[in-house]
Amino acid sequence: MGKKGEAKKEVPTKVPSKTSPSRRFALCIPSSIISASNARNLEQITYVAYQVAKAATIYNVVEVVILDIPSPEEQERLAEQEATTVVSSSSDKGGKKIKFNLNDKDAVETPGEKDSQADDHTSSSNQHVADSNNGLLFATLLQFFMTPPYLVKAVFGGSEFSSKLKYARKLPKISTLPFMSNNNVFADFKEGLTVPKKALKIKKKNKKPVSRKFNSTKYVNIGSDAPLVLSSEVPVNVRVTVDIKNKKVVSPAQAYGVVGAHSAFGFHVRFCKKFSAVFTECSIPAGYTQSIYVRSDDYFSSSATAASKLSAVSASSMPAEGTILLVVGNIKDLDYSFGLDKQSFPSLESSVSFFDGQLPVADSTRIEDAALIALSKLSD
Repeated sequence: MGKKGEAKKEVPTKVPSKTSPSRRFALCIPSSIISASNARNLEQITYVAYQVAKAATIYNVVEVVILDIPSPEEQERLAEQEATTVVSSSSDKGGKKIKFNLNDKDAVETPGEKDSQADDHTSSSNQHVADSNNGLLFATLLQFFMTPPYLVKAVFGGSEFSSKLKYARKLPKISTLPFMSNNNVFADFKEGLTVPKKALKIKKKNKKPVSRKFNSTKYVNIGSDAPLVLSSEVPVNVRVTVDIKNKKVVSPAQAYGVVGAHSAFGFHVRFCKKFSAVFTECSIPAGYTQSIYVRSDDYFSSSATAASKLSAVSASSMPAEGTILLVVGNIKDLDYSFGLDKQSFPSLESSVSFFDGQLPVADSTRIEDAALIALSKLSD
């Protein structure tokens, strides 16, 4: 019998066969990947996200950045708003504001035409999940595919997108998740969600019992009949990787040999409303080593001229270490996002200025396909 206070001997655990490569990748995907022209309904949107998630796990992508691109309808609304100019005219009683709509489209439309367009828009919206949260929906789907099935209800049960995960639930589990084909590490390590203790009811004199909530806990939901009880307390409602033999929280790197940005299980998902946020809010502590443009979603070669200014890159010409950002999409969409955030970069002319080169792929390639092709080319 050990002496009191003696440290408990740890039980040996399996060592992962996977290791993090010295050259890692991050993906930047515009939300236009699931626009009405690319994905007509929720089922197609879900499958596009599934393809991106599979590519990211195959090549150990550490971060997926979703850049919000307004829908064509939203872009039109913003253009009309910008076209409305406010000027001042002098009068005896001071300045008077007059609005001039410089967009004369409405001036030539008859009421009947407007009603017809409204009906068309309503019909289109019913077919496609066309709302301002499409980028967030895409990010949620990516996170869903990285979540073990036994945690789905706990993690996404209260999400506003819970009802939109119905097709995602039917797709096969991705076979390249960190714990798959990795020396059976799943026998010793599991992903879990910390759950609170039962609230204690404290009864005060002449008052009703008051429930006391706890901010820390020892209990972790790992999909078993009963929660795992840790040797020490951790914050409540947090995703953790646990060593089930020694009953403690460990890093995903220790458990699986690979880890995403912010020590995430798999890849870290980040949603950006502004173009500048892609670079200024990077979740990689050392930042991106390079940013490479991958031309895609361009069926009329509108991006070819702009992209031609960039030199072609290959796996052999890239740094052997660091994190390389691959920005996959149409220059037109990237430039639009850049234009909305132009004040952040007054000395730069376009989004092309942010790239160190371009990786050539076949013309007219869809974004999800271009992402897989680019990763396979650079991972050789």
